Amino acid sequence: MLFSRSISRQARNQVEVRELDWNQVQNWFQQIFFAGEDLPTGQRTAEQESPIAAAHRILTNAMSVMPMAVYQRREDGRYPVSLPELDFLLKVRPNDRMGPALCRKVLMSQAFWHGEGYLGIFRDRMGRITDLIPLPTEGRTIRRDQESGQLWYDFTVDGLTKTFAPSDLVIVFFDTYDGLYGKGLLALAKSTIAADAGAQKYAKKFYQNGARMSGIVSVDTDLGQEGRERIKESFQQYATSDLFKVAVLDRGMTYTPIGLNQKDAQFIESRNFSVEEVSRFTGIPQYMLQSGKQAYSSNEQQQLDFVISTLQPFVTQWEEEFQYKLLRLDQLEAGLYMRMNVAARLRGDNESRSRFYEKMIASSVYCPDDCRALEEKNPLPGGLGARFYMTKNLDTVENIVSGDSAKGGRM
Repeated sequence: MLFSRSISRQARNQVEVRELDWNQVQNWFQQIFFAGEDLPTGQRTAEQESPIAAAHRILTNAMSVMPMAVYQRREDGRYPVSLPELDFLLKVRPNDRMGPALCRKVLMSQAFWHGEGYLGIFRDRMGRITDLIPLPTEGRTIRRDQESGQLWYDFTVDGLTKTFAPSDLVIVFFDTYDGLYGKGLLALAKSTIAADAGAQKYAKKFYQNGARMSGIVSVDTDLGQEGRERIKESFQQYATSDLFKVAVLDRGMTYTPIGLNQKDAQFIESRNFSVEEVSRFTGIPQYMLQSGKQAYSSNEQQQLDFVISTLQPFVTQWEEEFQYKLLRLDQLEAGLYMRMNVAARLRGDNESRSRFYEKMIASSVYCPDDCRALEEKNPLPGGLGARFYMTKNLDTVENIVSGDSAKGGRM
């Protein structure tokens, strides 16, 4: 257990040795080393914790690289649709200050820290969408009209307040219990952030004091409270950042050091524990946070699990919210919907993509032109790449269905 061997052998006969669980360690940090101090848990503190900073970078970058596009369900299949009023916003420039990838990254960042991310939908007088602008969650207040029950969202930036109806906001959550207020990492991992901040403060003070904790001064007489305080103050002058000072003891005084080195204190274990905690809160595999040892094949499988278990819930939530808030009712009734391209996140090395495309073509999920489009290649001439294939010697679907493979059409 953590700090189970923190007392040096020299002092074991004088001090009770006991094991501490993680909650006790947090209290130990605060009560022993930072008495009177409040351990910070805000965004500025969390940003300086490497596991949390890495988790933020991984999640926000993952959501930023998956483009959003409009599709339509038809009787003969599903097809991409071009909507001039949305294509420019989704694919070129959602607002004057940022591109689509950065816009998605900022939106996810707000949700990551504060639980909710807001994208303001700005329209012209004709009701056409002109800008999509991320709004600061910290400056948000939610109020409900007492008569109508209508919700209103007020955002205050630089002293200016603008009010939005829910229909004018794309709202995404990191986590939520009621669908109205979100919970971000700052709220969910408050104790972990505080403990890791305490560990860093402890490490700083640890080295400032020459990698020495403290010690016990024994006197063979009763000094009383005033005498003990006087000796304590006398010894504290040696506990400064100036190392290798020499203390001179009076007769009858014995100093017993309480040794504590980084290995015996299992300090590294405490830092690894914070990585595990961040992994649990965010769903990011530990190897992506540069912790733990896994084989390449294990990492590849965890990467897939990261997309399915961690990213997919966010992706589905975003698709539903963007679709409902950006498409008109008549467009929804016409079968239009929005999808994020998760394949962009799974795009790996040449060999992995080749195996993926081969399986997709062999099972008639993709035609060759679909795969060429994903590789940003032109379609095959003469519409040859638009034909679908299935197994059984990779013949065309028509020939397999008719049972006549001799008619040609093989690749």
